[in-house]
Amino acid sequence: MQKSVRFGLFAVVGMTIILSGCATGSGYVTLSYLPQYNVTRIPGTELRRAQVIVIDQRAIRDRVSARKNMKGVEMAPIVATNDVAGVLTDAMEAELANRGYVVDAGGAVIEVRLQKLYTDFNVGFWSRRADTESLFNVRVLNVDGQELFQKNIREEWSKPGMTMSAKRVNKALDAALREMVQSLFRDPVFLDAVNRGFPI
Repeated sequence: MQKSVRFGLFAVVGMTIILSGCATGSGYVTLSYLPQYNVTRIPGTELRRAQVIVIDQRAIRDRVSARKNMKGVEMAPIVATNDVAGVLTDAMEAELANRGYVVDAGGAVIEVRLQKLYTDFNVGFWSRRADTESLFNVRVLNVDGQELFQKNIREEWSKPGMTMSAKRVNKALDAALREMVQSLFRDPVFLDAVNRGFPI
């Protein structure tokens, strides 16, 4: 067997062993949220109350991703060390507070149903594409329980790469969380509903 052929064969076998080994250990992520910068406070919001209620409806709650073997079979979970619904609650409350709202019960209710926040690895021989999807439904109710606003927010994107690391998943999910929340707060109809939920 020629030297170049042997080297190529060893390289392939070595890569297979390395990638298979990486797939066997569990991984852990800690989700975080960085609020928007330079947000303009909305006049009059210091007199308005708004409460955030997040309901976790994810079909998969025991993990936020998984490492896979060369055949695409899940081998080890990648797990969030903090409460995903709690992180989303804190993110929503931070954006409300930055705009001047009093975050407390007794006013508008922002009900968030978290349906998906997950990174799935699509395995090829030389690529481990990370497909990330986030989905939540938002309703705004006034102090009498009447629905003023309802919207589904969904974000999907893919990013090529080699590793199936927890660090890579962490970055993807933090970005997904940030885009979901900030997309909602860029919607003037949503903010108008929050204002109408607790009339001054």
